[in-house]
Amino acid sequence: MIIKEISCKTLLNKSGIMDYCINPYTGCSHGCVYCYARFMLKYTNHKEEWGGFVDVKTNAIEVLKKEILKKKPGKIFISSVTDCYQP
Repeated sequence: MIIKEISCKTLLNKSGIMDYCINPYTGCSHGCVYCYARFMLKYTNHKEEWGGFVDVKTNAIEVLKKEILKKKPGKIFISSVTDCYQP
């Protein structure tokens, strides 16, 4: 399992399910065969298979504090393409 700390530029993204989504991680440690988020692998630089890495967005709170001042209020879906229950 590869766990890497990364910095993000944005965190609060528009969503088709709710107004916004927040993904505090990229990847997961489970690698379920039925996972719909496997397509996210192509947006990473990882050679590992889906389920073999987790990138943690360590500056998420700071980025979110800035973004919520600029965005309209709305509903937020947390972990739309990652597992929010990482071990």
